[in-house]
Amino acid sequence: MTTVFCFDLDDTLISEWDYVESGLRAAGAMVDLEAPADEPAGTWLVALWRRERARDAFQRLIRERGLEPAWLQRLKDAYRNHAPALEPRPGVAEILTALTARGARLSLLSDGYLDVQRRKWAALRLPGVFDPVVFTDERGTEFWKPHPWGFERVMRAHSGASRFVYVGDNPTKDFIAPNRLGWITVMVRHERNLHPAESPPGDASPTLTTDSLTELLQLC
Repeated sequence: MTTVFCFDLDDTLISEWDYVESGLRAAGAMVDLEAPADEPAGTWLVALWRRERARDAFQRLIRERGLEPAWLQRLKDAYRNHAPALEPRPGVAEILTALTARGARLSLLSDGYLDVQRRKWAALRLPGVFDPVVFTDERGTEFWKPHPWGFERVMRAHSGASRFVYVGDNPTKDFIAPNRLGWITVMVRHERNLHPAESPPGDASPTLTTDSLTELLQLC
């Protein structure tokens, strides 16, 4: 029986929190080059994020430092275009190796702006062959989850597989399409995930829920 394990990226294989902090530090480094202060701007931004998860961090930095409004777009661009410093979550490399060793196939299906997701993926260098690697933004935002296009693409690539498993974190969108396609769906909870882990009813509810990716070997 051939099983395909298809993984989400953000807050599943990596911490989106870590990506946010990486981007804030990159944006802050640009400020430090042109408008330095006693406290590095990246340190200030990360501290604000950790305290409040502030969505207006750049606007507040601009006010704090007395910067021109044109800095806002520059900061956003630095954040979006930076080469992230990322590591897979603990246990990810080991579980991928173990799944491959028992004959499972691996694939990836992730939402998010295409260039950003590609840079995240390139930073990881995970073990195993992921085929296909699907970034839904290849087709545009209308093909982001819960659109079924990405899942159907994985199924076409593994037409002989007997079972498909999708592993994700976001109950508002991750599991609707694979549930309807007959997949097993697994929600991974983590205290630092950016999306609430409450499981909604109906098609959005995962088949299984776990606090650790390492439990996949027992669950599936």
